[in-house]
Amino acid sequence: MKRFRTLIAQSPAITIATVALILSMAGGATAASIATQSPAVRVAWHNLKPTNGWVYGGFGSFHPGYYVDANHVVHLRGSVRAGQNGKSVFRLPLAIRPSHVLSMVVYTSNQPEEMNILPTGRVVVFDGTGTGAFVRDFTSFDGVSYPLG
Repeated sequence: MKRFRTLIAQSPAITIATVALILSMAGGATAASIATQSPAVRVAWHNLKPTNGWVYGGFGSFHPGYYVDANHVVHLRGSVRAGQNGKSVFRLPLAIRPSHVLSMVVYTSNQPEEMNILPTGRVVVFDGTGTGAFVRDFTSFDGVSYPLG
């Protein structure tokens, strides 16, 4: 024990490194035990019905839908194609409509384009050509999210 105290007195850096190593190993074990005890949260997706000629986009993507997480953030997913240019793709339920116009980027078959979510719940997609060709070919809502309020 005396030799150990002498070593500590001569080299505090080694002591600090040893203590840090021991604590990091204990912390990793704690994190691992918490991770194995926490089940994944199941998400309840709600379908959105395309309107104005818009239909499911295909290509193995999800059908249009949404869920609201515990932090009151709305998440969209799915895809559409072939609808009427400038007409709403679908209408969001009253409970998840934004209080102001939201403009967001969405993925289309050719390039990123834009989507507006209106306080009325209407969701409209459009592209820079003005023809709607890119968004009508394929538009994905995967990754689109916004806070309620």
